[in-house]
Amino acid sequence: MPDIDDRLRNFVDFLGTQPMAPELTYDEVARSRSRAELGISSLNILILVNSYIEQRANGRIALRPEWVPMLEDIDGILSVIEEIDASAPAEV
Repeated sequence: MPDIDDRLRNFVDFLGTQPMAPELTYDEVARSRSRAELGISSLNILILVNSYIEQRANGRIALRPEWVPMLEDIDGILSVIEEIDASAPAEV
């Protein structure tokens, strides 16, 4: 399991590649507790997670309903991303 710094860097790096994501630094994300503090709407976090799934798993897994409430806070977002990474099929 990656440590919190690696998980945060992964998330911040991913956000930097997404046109609908606000420009955020590692420190800004590390200090925040919620997606709302980061200026990410509930719709945009769903779009971002879907984009992450497309990028990391080529869409071979789907957004899970049980993830939605987890996407309110940073720890939950990082957990969802970690779960996506763990569930993504290995590259062949």
